[in-house]
Amino acid sequence: MNDTKQKILIKSLKLFNDFGISNVSLRTIADELGISVGNLQYHFRKREDIIEALYFQIVEKIDDISLTKADNLLESFLNISTEILSILYEYHFFLLDFITITRRNQKIKNHYSELSKGREREFIEIVEVLIENGLFREELLKNEYRNLFKRVEIISNFWFSSILIQAKVLSKKSIEGYSLLISQTIYTYLTDDGKKQYANIFPEQFVLS
Repeated sequence: MNDTKQKILIKSLKLFNDFGISNVSLRTIADELGISVGNLQYHFRKREDIIEALYFQIVEKIDDISLTKADNLLESFLNISTEILSILYEYHFFLLDFITITRRNQKIKNHYSELSKGREREFIEIVEVLIENGLFREELLKNEYRNLFKRVEIISNFWFSSILIQAKVLSKKSIEGYSLLISQTIYTYLTDDGKKQYANIFPEQFVLS
């Protein structure tokens, strides 16, 4: 990617995050960069093309997150949600306008639909590894872990909306709160050994008796 395209994406991301996509036009982006709309359109013909490019940046960054298969298997698994939420915070305009974007952009909608299916398969594979290592219990209910994935996905996709219902601005501190929400959701699926490891990872979460 050339320097000009990268500058356009960086500036667009900031503007979208600060003001939302409905309040940012190609003219807004061009004026902020000090270039003509024609020059901007040489690189991105429509605003939707910029949104697509930023979406695929998110996908690439999340794809780069990997599970460390070592002694800290559980900790690595729990940290994945924090890493993902941190990336989504960096691109939080996308989550705040998630419904609007997917309604207007069929390419993103279709890609996300397939991406979600792939993420679900990866999640189930990781859970199976955790079960084999005695950290997760076997399923007690039909499709229990697929539904766990869906709950985590819903939290990840709509946590910013939840925040802004009660607050005027987003704070990076919110990542800690929502990471805690996800990790405590997962706690109920741990074996006794898994819960012991969890207690060592997050001793501050436990009520002192």
